Order: sequence, then structure tokens, then C-alpha cells
Amino acid sequence: MHKNLSFLQGGGQLGELIRNKDWSATDLDAPVNWPESLRSAITISLNSGFPIAIYWGQNFVLLYNDAWSSIPGDKHPWALGNPGPTVWPEIWDGLKDEFESVLNEGKSYRRPDAPLYMYRYGYTEECYFDYTLSPIVAVDGSVDGVFNAVVETTYRVINERRNGIRSAFLSQAHTSATRAAAYNKINDLLQNAVLDISFFAFYKVGAGTNEDELVLSKGLNELQLQHLHALIGAEQAELKDLDQLLPEPVFAYWPEPVTEAMVVPIYNGEGRINVMLVLGASARKRIDEDYRQFLQAVAANSGAMLNNAFAAELNLAYQKELMLNAELFEEQQALNEEISAANEELSASNEELATTNEELSETQAQLNETLSWLGESEQRFRNLIREATVGVILLMGPNLIVDVVNDAYAKLIGRSIEDLINKPLFDIIPEAEEAFKKVIEPVMNTGEAAYLYEQAYFVHNDEAKIEGLLNLTYQPYRESDGKITGVMVLCQDVTAQVKARQQVEATERRFQFMLNAIPQQVWTATPEGSLNYVNQVVADDFGVNSDVIVNTGWSSFIHPDDLPSSTLSWNRSLKSGEEYLTEFRLKFADGTYIWHLARAVPLIENGEITLWLGTNTNIEAQKENEQRKDEFLSIASHELKTPLTGIKAFNQLMRKSKDQERTASYIEKSSENIYRLEKLINDLLDVTKINAGKLTYDFQSFNFSEMLRESVESVQLTTSTHQLVLDQVDELFITGDRLRLEQVINNFLSNAIKYSPGGKQVIIKSQVDGQGLIVSVKDFGIGIQAQHIQRLFDRYYRIDNTAMRFEGLGLGLFISSEILKRHMGTFWIESQPNEGSTFYFRLPLAEAKLKEPIIEDDDKFYKDEHITIIQNKEAAWLEVDWKGFQTVEAVKAGGMRMLAMLKAGGFSKVLNDNTHVVGTWSEASDWAGQEWFPMMEEAGLKYFAWIYSPSAFSRLSAEKAVDVKVGNSIIQFFTDLESAKKWLADRRDI
Repeated sequence: MHKNLSFLQGGGQLGELIRNKDWSATDLDAPVNWPESLRSAITISLNSGFPIAIYWGQNFVLLYNDAWSSIPGDKHPWALGNPGPTVWPEIWDGLKDEFESVLNEGKSYRRPDAPLYMYRYGYTEECYFDYTLSPIVAVDGSVDGVFNAVVETTYRVINERRNGIRSAFLSQAHTSATRAAAYNKINDLLQNAVLDISFFAFYKVGAGTNEDELVLSKGLNELQLQHLHALIGAEQAELKDLDQLLPEPVFAYWPEPVTEAMVVPIYNGEGRINVMLVLGASARKRIDEDYRQFLQAVAANSGAMLNNAFAAELNLAYQKELMLNAELFEEQQALNEEISAANEELSASNEELATTNEELSETQAQLNETLSWLGESEQRFRNLIREATVGVILLMGPNLIVDVVNDAYAKLIGRSIEDLINKPLFDIIPEAEEAFKKVIEPVMNTGEAAYLYEQAYFVHNDEAKIEGLLNLTYQPYRESDGKITGVMVLCQDVTAQVKARQQVEATERRFQFMLNAIPQQVWTATPEGSLNYVNQVVADDFGVNSDVIVNTGWSSFIHPDDLPSSTLSWNRSLKSGEEYLTEFRLKFADGTYIWHLARAVPLIENGEITLWLGTNTNIEAQKENEQRKDEFLSIASHELKTPLTGIKAFNQLMRKSKDQERTASYIEKSSENIYRLEKLINDLLDVTKINAGKLTYDFQSFNFSEMLRESVESVQLTTSTHQLVLDQVDELFITGDRLRLEQVINNFLSNAIKYSPGGKQVIIKSQVDGQGLIVSVKDFGIGIQAQHIQRLFDRYYRIDNTAMRFEGLGLGLFISSEILKRHMGTFWIESQPNEGSTFYFRLPLAEAKLKEPIIEDDDKFYKDEHITIIQNKEAAWLEVDWKGFQTVEAVKAGGMRMLAMLKAGGFSKVLNDNTHVVGTWSEASDWAGQEWFPMMEEAGLKYFAWIYSPSAFSRLSAEKAVDVKVGNSIIQFFTDLESAKKWLADRRDI
């Protein structure tokens, strides 16, 4: 509808919606009549990856971009073109004054973490935003609209609040002496968390459901509690639609009723469910994965407080019972003294016998009552210890005699109570003495309690080994006078819990190891779309810590032009649950943007999405190949069309011409075009055969000198502008495919002529160098820039500044390189812009065999046809001078000789001179970087000064070796020998 308006171009889905909307049905006029200030604001918005909204005019008509479209939730796309008060009736009363002051007075506002309670997903949601309001100023200075840039901070604000609640629980974990005190503290903590926990109810589990006891609750009346209890089972569960399930809705803080809650079991020290905890969710937040983990953490922290309080309660009860026993013993002694006194009085005065007997009887009754009380107290204490679910043992005296012990402790070490009672503990389990006696003795000596968590232990019983993990509490045992005579130990077996946690952690480590081992970027997101994990590849690519990436999300790294479409695609997948698939450019650590294919699939459990697993695959090379292929097809169509046009034209002229001489020239020119067309078609066919591995070769012995001479003569006949000068060895026979090698020679020669339009001469040389034949073709033409040299033999590659000046498909050198590779040959180029180029190739004449060294002197000096090595004792480094063309075998032999001489001399520095190296040795680069350098480093290498070869391909080989190098040795490249020596001399071993 408005597709031709330049200011509405781009913008992804919102750009399309704005262009297709009938704006006459809104308070805005047709876009063609929009003022320039609105047009500029729209252009900025549509082309920005930052969430931006525009509120225009006195009615604040809403326009926005793709990045902002997720903010209104289900109100998108209806919100587009509607007035702000209509879109946001639930929050407009709080925003109205600010918006009007911007529009009428030109003010600006910045509101960090501002609370805005939006109705956008079917309920009023607690949301927070960092937003700005700025005036959109027209040319005449008037303000006609409000520019609103906004970032949603809901996730961060709420998570910080919840983390504060969790921290408060952790700080109270060991502060309660009784379960009643623990419940009181839990009650206080939860009442302060009303924004995230609307109500709570603790049900202590009995023998059956009807026997469950309500221990603590808040926010619910008796009727609601009865119905809530009927909804919970024995497992963790989430309760939905509570406003429908309960007889009365629950209200807490917010005016809306609570609709969701979570039931979480709390386990005692033995791993049995002790309490079922029901936590109500906020009326303005639905339970998602983050909310679920928070509620689970609150339940776990509550359970820890209760279990720790029970252990303290048990210890305190025991101490009280012991003190009571001591008091009763003192009373018994006092009564015995009274009896003795009464007996003395009886013998002294018979007259008082009746009275004395009566007193004696009363005293005896008191004594019997006291003894009975003492027995009952002792029994109560022993019952308490016996019924405890954790292991309890009381050790007395320096020999740590077992005075009291329960069955739970005895089972931990594979013994019975009878095996332990009244015996020194470490006489029974001597293997545990070394680990635990050093903990017990300080408790007895200092009176300070000790705590061990997840402590490993093992004991032997009938040659069977019992082992596990314990949480241990050591409390001093005091007599009535305060003297410490023993230590009470509480033991909780946590073996199963720890192993389960370790298994989860191990699984997590293996999972992360696998994800980090994958060369792709791998990430996960919550069901709501929040990024919560990236593998190490992402962090390495971006040069940023993974936690920072998770907190900021993809938007900081996706190219601004790609962000709207990727955000729109992601939101669609989140709503539909379908696969996420898109392409975007990601900003790497060096500032470059690299194309990636993003794909994510949902993990569905119990019918709900619990996780999104995604990958970003680097497709930069594919994108480049697509571009090059498109360019190639464009060039190919032009190149194929040119000779066809010529043939058609000359055929038309021949039909009209009656002059035989002219007809003959037309036939000759038509034949030239046919030849050109044939060559182009043959090149295309050869590439197709190479790709399919079907390019055939006929290897036979033939006279290479003769073939080279005939090729030069044939090409010379086709040009009158250049003289071809041949300098070659006589009668050299090699084994190879004559026609294919002739194709290489013809390609090199035709390129030399084509790319030296101002030159007059092409020089061809052929010479034997060691065990190889080197052929070179030198022109005096336009030359090649260094950045293009290493790509020149790639398929479809053409240098930009030659694409429109010289004909051809850019396939000839690629085909030549493949032919030379099949002949086990190598190729390279030396070139200077505006001076000319020399194309080389080398063919092996026989199987490579290294010659004996020319000079060798006991690891102090070495020289052969490829390398000279000197131990420079004065400079304290190894000096190496490489010469000529280097084969893989020569590089490896020279490298191993360097290794031996470095070890023998005890050097840490190497001066490596490549000034005299010609050609390429890239086939040995991987070996040098990945195998040889680590061996050199192990032998002591720390600093390696590398002087470049004048040959570009030799430089590329050296740089490739360093790029793949393994190890920490420092390598520095130089272009002259003196700079390299100075650098090495300045290096000091650490």
C-alpha cells in the first residue's frame, strides 16, 4: 500500500505491517502526508536493533519496531496505530503526566528499573523497564511526538530480589536450637517474601494422609487450608487454577487472586519425606523454570533449617537429661545421710523411736520416689536416643568409652549396640582412629563444638569394608559442675544424597565437556526464551566471559540489520514450539561480523517445553562461495555470450558478403570465436570432472623439453604482441600426463600474455634443481597484490581490478593446480604490482632421497644442500640458514637436526633464516606447528626469530606453521637479519 516510500523501507515484520496498514482508519493521515520529523523518527526506529516506540500526536498514536514488538505481548500487532492510552489502560494513569510534559514542554525522562504492571499475556504482570522519553522536535522547534527507547529489566530485578531471599535463608541455616524456633524464623523469612511467595503451608506427614498435621501457615483461612490439603499428594507438583479449585480465592499483596502454587516435599536426615510444603506463587507472575528453581531452593533451605534444628534439639535434650541425672544423684546422697542421722538418733533415744520411724518411713518414700524418677528420666533419655533417625553415640573419658549409643549409629559401622556399649570405640574400629580422633580430642579439651560435612569414612566388619559419607556434629558433654568428661557425636548418613548430586554434577560436566568439544557455538535457553548457557566456543569467539553473554543475550552480538528478523523468528518459535531456524551475522572479538546459521529445537517433557537447545554454525565460507559462484555465473554468462555473439554476427556477414576475401576473413574470425567458446566449455567440463573426481590421467614417460618447446611455439603463433623467450635443459624425460601438463603450460603462457598488455616479452625457464624440475613463466604486466596471491589458485577466484578488463572464467589456474597436485607437484607465484609476475611449478623427478651431509661436526656444525646449522656459543643461540626449494622430507630432516643440536647446546633461542628459501613448503607446515614446535619447546626452546623469505608462498607456509603451532614458545617474524639478532639478544631467560 505504501511500499514506494523510502522512509518506510526495511524494518522486518514491522516495516511490512506499517507499509500495508490502512492509516486512514487511525488518528494519523496517510504516510505520504506524514511530517519530516515523524519520517526521520520512523526511519531510525525501523533500522535499529534496539527496542524503540514512537507515540505521535495529542492522542499518542503508537508506532514501533521489531525489537519492541515483544514488549506488548499478545497485544501485538493490534497495538500498532492505536493510541497509547488505549493500548496501556492499566498503566497510563502513571505515565500520562510524563508523556504530556514531553509533548507540551519538551522535557526528557530516564527511568531505570521502573515498575510497570502490564496486562499482556492474559493477566496483569509484574514488569520492570529501563526506559527513556524524549521529544521528537520538528524543524520549527515544535514537539509532535515522544521517542521511547526501552529495555526490559524484569528478569534481572526479580532475580536479584529472589537471590536476597535465598541469602537470608542461608544465613539462618544453623541458628535455631529447636524446631519451634526454626519454624518461627521460617515464618518471618517467608512473610518478608510476599512478592514472590503469596502464601505458605507446612504439613507434617503422618502415617496416612488424614493424619498429616498442619504445623505452620500464612495467608490462608481454615476452609482454604482444608481444601488445599486435599489437593496435595506425596510428590512435587504444581497447582494451577487455584482461584477455581479453592472455595474462596486467595489474595496476597496484589488485587488479583493467586492462581498457581507449588508443592515441594521436605526430607529428613534419613531421606524420608517429613513435611509437605505448599508455596503460593505471585498473582502477577506465572511459574516458569526460574520461578520453579527459586521455590525449590526455598523448600530445600527450609528443610535444612528444620533438620539442623532437630539435631540441636536432640543434643540439648541429651545434655538436660544428663544434668537431671546428676541432680537426682545428689538428692539420693542427701537422703542417705538423713537416714544415717536418723539411725543414730534411734539408738540414742528409744523414746523417739515412733517419731523417728515415721520420719524414716517418709524419707524412705522420698528416696524411692527419687529413684523411680531417676529411672524414668534415664529411660526417657534412652528412648529419645533409640528413636532418633540419626546415629548418636556418647564417648566418655580419655579412652573414649561408649556410654550411650543407638541402633542407627551401630548400623553405620556394621555392629550391634551390644558390640559397642562400655567399650573403647577405637578398639572396635581402629581403622577410623586416625581420621576422627584428631577431631574428638579438641572438642573435649576446648569445649568447642566441631562440624564435618560429607566426611568420608570406612570401617571393617568380618573383613567386609563399610564406607560412605557423613555429616557429623561433635558436642562436648559436661557434668553438673561444668567439667567436660565426654563428647556426644551425631552422625547423618548422606552417602546416597552426595552420590546422587555427584552423579548429576558428573553428568553436567560430561554434558558441558561434549558441548565445549563441539566446534560449533552451542547454547540453551529457558522455555520463555531467556539465554541461560553458552559453550566455551561462544566465549572464545566473542572474547567475552560466558556469564556476561548469558546476562546480555544475543542482541549485543547480532548485526543490527539482522536483529529484527532473528528476534521475530525467535518469538514465533517460542509461541508455536516449532524449530527455530535463521541466519545472522555475529560480532567476533576482533570486531568482524561472521555469518552463522542458527538452529534451536525444544526439549518437550510431559507435554511441556522445558528447554531450548540451539547451535550457531559458521557459514561464512558458504556465503563467500555463494557470492563467488554468483559472480562466476554472471561472468560465465558474459564470457559465453561474447563468442556466441561474434559467431552469429560473422555468420550474418558471410551470408550477405559476395567478396570471397572478406568471407574468408569472416570465417577465420568466426573460427577464433569458436575456439574461444570451446576453451570456455572445456574449462567448465574440467572443473566438473575435478569436482566429481573423474578427471582422467595417462601417466607415461615423455620428453618434457620437447613438449615445452612445442607449447611455446604454438602459443607464439597466436600472438604478435609478445616475444616468448625459452631457456631450458635439453632432452629431459619425465613420467606424467603430457596433455595435462601441456594444458598447464598453455594456461601459464596465455595468462602471462593476457595480463601484460603493455609488455613485450614473456620469459620461460626450465631447470633441474636437485631432484626436481622447476618451470617458471615470467611476464612484465600488471602484477598481483599480496592479499590476492594465496587465493589465486582457488576455484572461481578473480581479482576485482581485472574482472572487467580481461576475459576468462577464473578457472584456468584452479584446473592447473589440480593437475600439478596429481603429479605430486607444487606451485607458487612471485609478483610485484605494476612490475609483473612469475608463475612457478615444480615436478619431482624421482622418489625423494636426502643426500648425505656435506659437513658434520659433532652437533656443533651441520650443512647439507638444504640447510646450514651453527651452534653460536657466544650469542647463546642456534643459527639456521635454509636454502633453495624445500620438500616435506627436507623440512622434517632439517627440523630434527635442529632439535638434536638445540638439546646438545642447551640453547633456548633460535635464529631461523629463510632469506634463501624459494617456493612453497606448505605441505610441511602442519607438521612444523603441531609436532615439531612442541618437541623444540620440550628441548628448551623459548624464543624463535624467523626471517622471512622473499618468496610470498614461503612466507605463507611459515605463517601457516605459526597459526597451527602448539605450545608457549614466542615466535617473531622479521624481514632482515640484523633486526632478528637484536630481538634475540634482548630476550632474557626467566
